[in-house]
Amino acid sequence: MSTPQILYFHCPEAGLSFRAKLLTDENPDVASQLITQLPLQSTLGHVVISGEAFWLPTRIVHLGRDHMVQRHPGAVYLNAVGGSLCLTYGSVTESAPVNKVADVEEADRHTLSQLGRLVYETTVSSARHTLLTIHIALHAPTPSRYNLKLTAENHYHHHEHEYSRPLDKPLPTSSDYQTWHSAHTTITNQTNTIWLHLPASIQKITWGIIPSGAGTGSQYFSVLVHLKSFLLHLGCDVLYRLLKISRYPDIPLGVLQRMTREFLSANFNTFEMLVDLGLDEMGVIGEVYLRGIGAVTCKEEYRALTGALFTFVCRMHRWVHFVFPWNLGVAFPHRRVEEILCIAGVVAGGSLEVGMEDVESGEESEVGSDVGGGVGGRFNPMEVKGVVERVKEAPV
Repeated sequence: MSTPQILYFHCPEAGLSFRAKLLTDENPDVASQLITQLPLQSTLGHVVISGEAFWLPTRIVHLGRDHMVQRHPGAVYLNAVGGSLCLTYGSVTESAPVNKVADVEEADRHTLSQLGRLVYETTVSSARHTLLTIHIALHAPTPSRYNLKLTAENHYHHHEHEYSRPLDKPLPTSSDYQTWHSAHTTITNQTNTIWLHLPASIQKITWGIIPSGAGTGSQYFSVLVHLKSFLLHLGCDVLYRLLKISRYPDIPLGVLQRMTREFLSANFNTFEMLVDLGLDEMGVIGEVYLRGIGAVTCKEEYRALTGALFTFVCRMHRWVHFVFPWNLGVAFPHRRVEEILCIAGVVAGGSLEVGMEDVESGEESEVGSDVGGGVGGRFNPMEVKGVVERVKEAPV
């Protein structure tokens, strides 16, 4: 049994820190990849489907062994298809198992929950989003820079990241002569540029500045919806699965190259679509990548180049996630049983008391017949009663 290794997480903007035990024995492949990333500086975002958890982008491209478990509060796991490290701090609303790589120390779970709620408030429920960063190290830095007792009043402010650069720096350019290595360098440099800084193209989109004019009716909400969908699909569903397929011994390099072009550019060029949606840099990145793919001589080179593009696309996707107006979700709430009973009564007879009496008696409601007729038939309160009973029996 190896000596436990402790990860130290620190959010400087909130002055919150916590520790997590790295599962080097249970999940050696992911743990070793995570260690090579340290010290890691990234940004925080919150899930919008799976419950109470937040995530941070990484550069990990994981194709090895997993340690799959049911998610639980305190679990730190790798979302391999999204290139992100995730931390569950509360309720879970997704059944899929996760690739757990660390456990937050029991004594620090309260701090984890504090940070999780803050990430939710600042990046999902609020109309104006605030960027929070996270620093992860294997060993605790000196007390002056990293202290588990830090508060919001005395936390240090991080210096400019080594990969940051002015937003007006020109986009990369491609050349007719493209090696896979030069393509890899171009894509990686662009990833470095946007790692901690919102890309200028996305900033412009949020101001409604889209050169193509995309967004029917002169609005950019539909543009954000499509960007979220296209980038998620490109990273999680296309590039990651191509990376997995590249490990199949019965798939030769030539077939892999043809599959890649078929998925990305044949008949419909995904990169050009993303340019139309306002991501100017995607045109050059796509051109560089496709030329580089034609120059690879083995699957290892293919994985290195495609992995670089995967990381870049995932990072861009997370930036779109950050600016997306998730606060609109308050207009689409889950309904409680009491609310469903109430609306059933209104539909049945205009009020809960009268309507539910009709339902219990099994008589059709003349008051509600027009409502039923409007959607394809006469209203039958007995059907409402059946729905209500099923709702009562359903787990909550």
